[in-house]
Amino acid sequence: MKRPALAAAAAVLAAGTLLVGCGSTHSTGSGSGSGSGSGSSNAAQESQQKYEQQQVQAAADHDRAFPTIAKTCNGRPTAVPPPVAQPSASGQSSTAGQPENPKYGENHGYLKTTALSPAQQCRGDAHAARIVTGLAGHTPAGTEQAKELLASLGYPDATVTQGANGVQFSFFVPQVGPCLTGTLSDPPHIEVHGPYVEGGCSPSKGGH
Repeated sequence: MKRPALAAAAAVLAAGTLLVGCGSTHSTGSGSGSGSGSGSSNAAQESQQKYEQQQVQAAADHDRAFPTIAKTCNGRPTAVPPPVAQPSASGQSSTAGQPENPKYGENHGYLKTTALSPAQQCRGDAHAARIVTGLAGHTPAGTEQAKELLASLGYPDATVTQGANGVQFSFFVPQVGPCLTGTLSDPPHIEVHGPYVEGGCSPSKGGH
């Protein structure tokens, strides 16, 4: 008479084992999904950290090459300000009303440049002053002289062309920016600006 009772108890234990095993399997699957998401998050963090380290290294390389500029500008804020609406020909912001040509902004989007932080603006102005001082009143006679001058000042990758009003140049300040574009005329004209939204320190050949 005791054997049926033992059989029933064994059946209950077996059922409990199956339930526990099933629960364990479900728990393991949930943990696997959580681990996958954690892995993606870690990869993103590592990528961001690597980018930040590259930026720090680039700034250090620039500061070693141009210590005077680093001393002048490194205390400036580095946050980039929000873009400001450019005034129209009438002197009013383009956001004040409907422009005469609604497609103007779209067609000339390739002329937009990224905003500069105070530190970037300071750095660009200081590099422009170095170029003016390097000219020392001697306007380059052609592109070769201009290339030699800019290379001697630390800008070997400058793009140099012959323009109607003098030798024109454009380059990205080594390692950190911003862009400097201008004409090595007498007097020289140099503009400090961020890269164009479509890339590079020179605008593309045409609009959309």
